[in-house]
Amino acid sequence: MRKIQLRSMIRNIFGRITGGQDGLTRAKLLNGWSNDYVPFDGEAYDNATGRNCIDTIARHAGKLHPRHIVRKNGNIVKNADSKLQYLLSTRPNWLMPASEFIEKIVAQYYCYNNLFVYIQRDMNGNVEALWPLNFNNLELFEDKKGNLYCRFTFGTGEQATVPYEEMIHIRRHFNRDDVFGDPEGKILREDINLLKAVKTAVINVVKNFHKLRGIIQWTGTVRPEDQESMWRKFVDSFAGPSNGSGIGSLDNRGKFQQLTTDTQTFESGQMKFARDNLYKYFGVSEEIVSGKFKEEEYQAFYESVIAPIAIKLSQEFTEKIFTPKERGFGNEIVFEGNRLAYMSTTSKVKIAEAMIPAGAIKRNEIRELFGYAGLPGKEGEGIVVSLNYVKSKDQSLYQTGKDDDLKGGDGDEKED
Repeated sequence: MRKIQLRSMIRNIFGRITGGQDGLTRAKLLNGWSNDYVPFDGEAYDNATGRNCIDTIARHAGKLHPRHIVRKNGNIVKNADSKLQYLLSTRPNWLMPASEFIEKIVAQYYCYNNLFVYIQRDMNGNVEALWPLNFNNLELFEDKKGNLYCRFTFGTGEQATVPYEEMIHIRRHFNRDDVFGDPEGKILREDINLLKAVKTAVINVVKNFHKLRGIIQWTGTVRPEDQESMWRKFVDSFAGPSNGSGIGSLDNRGKFQQLTTDTQTFESGQMKFARDNLYKYFGVSEEIVSGKFKEEEYQAFYESVIAPIAIKLSQEFTEKIFTPKERGFGNEIVFEGNRLAYMSTTSKVKIAEAMIPAGAIKRNEIRELFGYAGLPGKEGEGIVVSLNYVKSKDQSLYQTGKDDDLKGGDGDEKED
């Protein structure tokens, strides 16, 4: 069992590369020397609605299944059963399971429009762990051969300079900058400020709803200090902590005249408008955030939000984890999602009816589709078809009658 030591976490992750490297110069990009990056989330994660949106996307993305596969001529020839597969699907590093790892990187992706994961390797180049990075500042450098490096400055002030090829980096709103996704900045802050203003208006309406408004007219000449004293007594008698009746008192030196103004009540449409701006920005809806979605709504959410993230992760993980030679042999990382789990029973039955005749689905896949536990061993992995549900490899023998063991009997045949 690994002994966890947080005290030297940066050195445990980056090892001997902690700090700077000699011979590096500031990288010059196409848009000039703008090679500094400071993570900024536009305060989205500090806002309840913004955090709900990000957390919703992260939780659903956390259900993706990373797989190390080998593909030949467009077909998957095998699912790799290796240490890398365990690392991807179960424990990317000793601090977090795979689901939390995916949730964390997707949250960073939506908070900062940039996601950085460091690939920690052993002396032989094998992947040991994958680490999502939180940092205060990033600077880009290059060596004499033009290779790009990232110098991270962390909250402790420590630095680590890492080759860019050892960084998994995906971006959102990748437009103006050569390397980084555009920060949220003013765009997201406007929507958040609008939501804050609406919430402030709600609070003010609640506070002012029972307030008594008016003026006191003095019937005679009253000294200013006496006016203030009598005013305070009247206010305390009406709204003081000891008065629960809502009735105040005033002597004959003053006369209270109430000012009748229309109390502005809050309209729920204002809050909905402000929230919808954030929902649209993150590509979610109120139904998705609240978990009250229908099949069609989830399918739309998956296709527009989760699937693009899965494609980016699959492509970047494949590129950065494997060497060109390994990729040439068909090694890939794919992030898959089980969209069928959110379908109605009617839709699941239709899918099963369509796939069984073609021999395109396994017994365990059918059982999983309807929420049943898988069958053990080869029995659950067998593919069945509608032709009396024989194994797909035996159906030609059944049709031609070349295998007596597959023929049906009447039950009255004589034994030799």
